[in-house]
Amino acid sequence: MPVRVAMLGQYPLDEAHIFGGVEAVMAPLVRSLARLEGLELHVVTCLPSVQNGLTTTAAGTPLHVVQRHRLGRATWHVRDVSSIARVIHSISPNVVHAQGLGIYAAAAVRGPWPHVVTTHGIVFREAEFTSGLAGRWRGFMDSRFERYCLARVRAFISINPYVQQEMVRIGGVHGTVYRVENPVDDVFFGVNCPSEGSTVLCAGRVIPRKGLLELLRALTEVRKSVPGVRLRVAGEIESAPGYLEACRQFIAQHGLDGVVRFLGPLTVAQMVEEYARCAVLALTSKQETAPVAVAEAMAAARPVVATRVCGVPYMVEEERSGLLVEYGDTPALADALTRVLSDDALRARTGQRGREIAQARFRADHIARETQKVYQQTLSRSGVAHDAC
Repeated sequence: MPVRVAMLGQYPLDEAHIFGGVEAVMAPLVRSLARLEGLELHVVTCLPSVQNGLTTTAAGTPLHVVQRHRLGRATWHVRDVSSIARVIHSISPNVVHAQGLGIYAAAAVRGPWPHVVTTHGIVFREAEFTSGLAGRWRGFMDSRFERYCLARVRAFISINPYVQQEMVRIGGVHGTVYRVENPVDDVFFGVNCPSEGSTVLCAGRVIPRKGLLELLRALTEVRKSVPGVRLRVAGEIESAPGYLEACRQFIAQHGLDGVVRFLGPLTVAQMVEEYARCAVLALTSKQETAPVAVAEAMAAARPVVATRVCGVPYMVEEERSGLLVEYGDTPALADALTRVLSDDALRARTGQRGREIAQARFRADHIARETQKVYQQTLSRSGVAHDAC
């Protein structure tokens, strides 16, 4: 009899339109888990403006959709957690796997089933970059809820050492920790053209935490050595209109109108095209956990220039698969980008090394097998025997 797993998390209803974050992790993981023998996988997602219902993922896995309620923070998400828990009961799983320390984790620990939680974004760190009374209130409430869930989880998947360090910082880890990294969609490994030209790709939302202004400042210096440099920004631009306006003003003031292009959120296929087009991925964030864009760029054999923050150094081998600089060090960032754009051999060498790392660490089938082992160990530790796991 197969092991029945209920995986909880933000899952896209249209898998062609995945805009990063947990969705970009869950979709390839679900597809690979669905191919493994001995598992019966169900996916549960909670989305606003939808009706409760049952559909299927692209891999044919049952996808249970739960309507998300308004004012969740003010009510400690009680209705959403209850709705998800009811669906879990209807599935009657052997193991529950929640993606993120939020409503899905709260639902996972609510029942009698063995559970494991994969922690992605570090909410209390991200909350430090919110502004305005409403934003600070949301950050405060989300951070409190993160701590509430953390205290109740008994089995974690840590996607890199930084995650575990931060979980200890906010209250400790009260259970077993497994180390399994995030997967990358196989399509990014299919980019086979060489890294050429002078196009820089920045993949991420235009928000203060992502540090686009830092990249724009460096770009003005890069242009002195690489006049043909171009920057393409792939990511949602509506969350922080004030920051977007500051970026646009900088672009206008420094004559970058024909140099920088905002692409908005792109589909998976469009992102593959952007990696094929670019010479280097630039990630200039002040805080990151395990950025999907870095893993995708490595899979696509593209060198990475990134800030040496949080979980990034655990992904990028400095001077081997990319270049790392301190956040806010504009001259160092400009120098790193200029080096990569001006040196064909450096781009080829670092890009190839990045792909080798991605092949060994981020392939979805490999991550799925490691995840299946976690389910087996979780069942074993809970005292539940199951021959098929």
